[in-house]
Amino acid sequence: MIADMAERMFSEKVTQQTRSRAAQGEWQAALWQLIEEAGLPLAMVSEEAGGFGVATDEALSIVRIAGAHGAPVPLAETIMANWLVAQAGLPVSTGPQTVVDGTGLTLSKDGQDWMVSGTLNAVPWGRNAERIVSMLAHAGVSFVVSLPTAELTFKTAENLAGEPRDSTEINLVLGADQLAEVAMPTDTLTHTGALMRSLSMAGALETVLEMCVSYANERVQFGRPIGKFQAIQQYLATMAGEVAAARAAAEMGVDAFDGAPAPLLVAAAKLRTGEASQTVAALAHQVHGAIGYTQEYALHHFTKRVWSWRDEFGTERDWSRTLGKAALADSSGNFWDFVTGTSGKGAAA
Repeated sequence: MIADMAERMFSEKVTQQTRSRAAQGEWQAALWQLIEEAGLPLAMVSEEAGGFGVATDEALSIVRIAGAHGAPVPLAETIMANWLVAQAGLPVSTGPQTVVDGTGLTLSKDGQDWMVSGTLNAVPWGRNAERIVSMLAHAGVSFVVSLPTAELTFKTAENLAGEPRDSTEINLVLGADQLAEVAMPTDTLTHTGALMRSLSMAGALETVLEMCVSYANERVQFGRPIGKFQAIQQYLATMAGEVAAARAAAEMGVDAFDGAPAPLLVAAAKLRTGEASQTVAALAHQVHGAIGYTQEYALHHFTKRVWSWRDEFGTERDWSRTLGKAALADSSGNFWDFVTGTSGKGAAA
């Protein structure tokens, strides 16, 4: 039901004009209001904490659907932020939020006061977020911090797709409702973020494939649709295989989510969806030719997104190294067992 509701909403409300206005810097307030009214920001929060209380796979399907429509709002970030603060017993919110991995931030204590200071770069949707959520360590203990943005000044910047990736200086004293200890390692944030980006990329790639198939059947050259030419058929077949692999990898990471993401399966998901993004986006522009590069045509909104997302929360090189180290450290001594066995749910080396 949640997936069907999200699909209908984004199909009706996220248009080419919506994405174009957002890419020019316009915050889509009306779209976010609908998202709030539907309760989607609380999809991963339990009923006890004020959320939906649905299964994780159902909640995370929203992220893939939003990616498939190129929804120009921080829905994935907000869902993730609310999940993190709920794990720490902090207040949840339906307002727009964002998450950062904590690089560049320091958590310290001055008497009874907790303080966060440092510099944040490339903050997703920073200028539009009501708070920034992160995980930081202090004296060997993990904390979730919820930083209000009202007093922050952002230096604005955008990624390739025109999504805000801002920077800011932070020097805040935290209240009791803005920090709490949590029984999870700080890299849980990176793993969860990588899973979110994998789902978003998988959804966007499905749309790219649909656009290519439709265009190949409609575009006539030399008296017949270009989809009848063997070269184009080969492109489409390659893309279909990559898209299927990307979605399978992302959903594998979702299926293994048991209170927290499974590090090695997240690594595989982010790596595979990133690789698929490179291949599918390149072939999509080959199929479309010149029209695929125009502002008026929707393709670039999706290819620019996957090109940008593949470098966030770890690149393919980062996750390849994670998997390689884990394989070398595996106690079974059998690479096939490492690949096909249940050890993928364990902690990365």
